[in-house]
Amino acid sequence: MTLEEPSTLALSGWGRTVHRTSRVRRPTVDGGLVDVVLSEPRITVRGAGKSYGDAALPSDGIVLDMTSRDHIISFDEGNGVLVVEAGALLKDLIDQTLPLGWRLPVVPGTERITVGGAIASDVHGKNHPGAGAFGAYVLWIALLRSDGTITQLSAAQDADAYWATVGGMGLTGVILRAAIQLQRADTGWVIRNRQRTRSLDETLAAMQALAVRQELDPDRYAVAWLDAHGKGGSLGRGVVDEYYPAGTLDLPGAVAPYPENRVPGNRPRRSLPGPGLVSAATIAAASAARWRFSRSSNSQLVPLRTALCPLDRAESWPAAFGRMGLVQYQFAVPPPAAETIRDVLVFLTEHGMTPALATLKNFGSGTAGPLSFPIPGWTLAVDLPARWLPHLDSLRPVDAMVADAGGRVYLAKDTVTDRELIPKMYPDLPEWRRTQNRLDPDRRWSSALAERLGLLS
Repeated sequence: MTLEEPSTLALSGWGRTVHRTSRVRRPTVDGGLVDVVLSEPRITVRGAGKSYGDAALPSDGIVLDMTSRDHIISFDEGNGVLVVEAGALLKDLIDQTLPLGWRLPVVPGTERITVGGAIASDVHGKNHPGAGAFGAYVLWIALLRSDGTITQLSAAQDADAYWATVGGMGLTGVILRAAIQLQRADTGWVIRNRQRTRSLDETLAAMQALAVRQELDPDRYAVAWLDAHGKGGSLGRGVVDEYYPAGTLDLPGAVAPYPENRVPGNRPRRSLPGPGLVSAATIAAASAARWRFSRSSNSQLVPLRTALCPLDRAESWPAAFGRMGLVQYQFAVPPPAAETIRDVLVFLTEHGMTPALATLKNFGSGTAGPLSFPIPGWTLAVDLPARWLPHLDSLRPVDAMVADAGGRVYLAKDTVTDRELIPKMYPDLPEWRRTQNRLDPDRRWSSALAERLGLLS
């Protein structure tokens, strides 16, 4: 097979902080992919490019763009098993299956990522304590290895390779196809209960109470927005939302069981104007207004997709942070280390880096993936204008707080973490490296993330 010449494109992560001029190939059939793998010494696999940082950018070599391989191969409406190519967007899967009464058990903050990216990042949603992460619902993976062979992996068939791939950041091979187990959905709506809190302690207590319910019910979602601009005892006050599925009897007579894709709250907003819309003043004003006008309330009917995917209502969110983009720093800490959340917020505000957005979620038990992010406890994500970080090691003290608390950062979003702390944050890294070396003895797979953090050392 004759290979087409690669395209030269300017690529970045979704946060727009890291840019690379890259040679990109887009083979559409397995044979073309095999030819690329056997002909290129260094390859970075890329999906929709929604990783905030450099996880899907090259350190050297070519970029293998998988987005043209986006077909649904089969869907069994009887048992909910979906077989799909790795380049398909979660959005397209939801478009096709939700009106048929089936839903993805795990959806992250955006549905505009690929299946391959969801597996490679082992993404999580707002229902993690009961549902777990995305990899728990992947029945098998067809993986193209660096020697050009294609192997099928599952939790029962080469489990080490399977779990090294789930959460493995695209560094074990090319995910070609996967089978995913969907779950029944009586409707495409959820019911929201909202609680406004007055302090971080009150926010944590509310989330902890919800975590108990979530552990018993994988269909319960919970997320808290924190006011990081609050002063003194108000720091970390917030808005805690709980969602649970609405049944057909919960819907008013005029409401269709499955909302159309273009429901009012689910349309992408127009591009935000100008560089640097986010500033200390706008954060303070927006935070105060959001807290003041978000009243506690119960039993509000909300489209499921609006509840789960708020990022898709602000596709141009990074543009608001200026030309240098945004850094999202997301970390997880175990239950006894909740005070770390306060310590991080205090550090950021005292050093002129008050987050433009801070969200808190509950985590349950993690998966067997050595590089999978979730651990039991809490996860906090903060959005920071990159221009506020004087240098790349501005968040080193935060890295240390997280590591010392027994926590870790989310590799799929990382831009700035101290590489020396990665082995402490991910103690199973040596196990993952052994499996990665077995799958990739020629060391073809790479990324800027892997190079920066020394994942393949």
